[in-house]
Amino acid sequence: MASDYDIVMGQDQECTYLCSHRVDRQGVKRARQLIEEGYVAEWILDNLPGATSFVTVDRTHKYYAAGFKIGWKDYSPSTGRQSYYLNNHITLVVRHRPAPGRAGRHGGKVIVGFEIYTKSIEIPHRDSTGCPQDVHGDTQPMEMYIAPNNTRLASQYPSSSYLPEEDDTDDGSTLTIPYSYSVYFREDESIEWSKRWDLYFNNQEDSNVIHWLAIVNSFVICTLLTVIVVMVINRTYRQVHGKDGSGDDAKLLLKRRKPVSGTKSPRSREKAPAGLLQQEGEAERDDDFESDEEYIEDISGWKLLHGDVFRAPQYAAYLAPLIGSGMQLVFMATGLLILSCIGILNPSFRGGFVSVGMGLFVFAGVVSGYFSSRLYKTFGGTHWRSNTLM
Repeated sequence: MASDYDIVMGQDQECTYLCSHRVDRQGVKRARQLIEEGYVAEWILDNLPGATSFVTVDRTHKYYAAGFKIGWKDYSPSTGRQSYYLNNHITLVVRHRPAPGRAGRHGGKVIVGFEIYTKSIEIPHRDSTGCPQDVHGDTQPMEMYIAPNNTRLASQYPSSSYLPEEDDTDDGSTLTIPYSYSVYFREDESIEWSKRWDLYFNNQEDSNVIHWLAIVNSFVICTLLTVIVVMVINRTYRQVHGKDGSGDDAKLLLKRRKPVSGTKSPRSREKAPAGLLQQEGEAERDDDFESDEEYIEDISGWKLLHGDVFRAPQYAAYLAPLIGSGMQLVFMATGLLILSCIGILNPSFRGGFVSVGMGLFVFAGVVSGYFSSRLYKTFGGTHWRSNTLM
């Protein structure tokens, strides 16, 4: 949205009157509520947000905070009443430097900083043009307050000796708020065009250290938990399969069927000498028992879970598209992160995250379709059309 502030490159303006605005009691109440909640205004010049300038305690570093507060509150030292003041005079400081390359040699300039300084100035401290009499000096601030209508309050509370200091009833009373601004252009060759956003992130150096400490802490915790899980799994594996990994100690041998009466068990048959005492039918039955023993598998411990792990879920037709959509979101988030890290996406590209994110999401439909169909095929699905539509 375009504003009414008229700024010409390289032309300083000591003071320019903008307008006056009248507000009623409800408007004053709304303004005080916004000030109480700490609302800030954000202006943009050459894709740079207007910033409030700060310096560190040792005055060695300067950093920006995007936006500026619309007002502030204070307590009266005499009455103790809380007062709200509106910032109605804005000082704009535009920092620039010669443009790089051929444009700079021909007098071109680029903006590398946009600072905003606020001030609250009451009406009596302004001249006939509406500008403050002393822009840089100390003046009485513009208080968001309309005196109560004592006559109406006295008639409303006839038996009370105390009249409230706040009156929210709309009785036609208004407050006129004048607005003005100043513009200054300052050349600053200490800031490179490519690094003009650095001042907006310098205030995050301490938080970056904290973030790295949190990342290292999380990595150490994940490593310890992984080691513990591996140790538990290794211990369970050794208990199931024995120290040599052969699994002889944990075999669960299936019970052999009881032989028909008059026959000998395979073990007794091994001990008995082959020959005249063994009938031909009995020998055939013993051979069957031997073949059954060959097919007995070692079934032990966690191996019993393989049937559940690799069993297709009941609602595979719904699970496969959901996983495909999840892979689509992961691809989009990873693409945005990579593009941000290499500098293609930056805060100066307004709306770039949304536009590029939508493009990556649409392109990631190929990834979603591949993973969804691949998983659906693994589950043994047969309704390909319904899976494609989902």
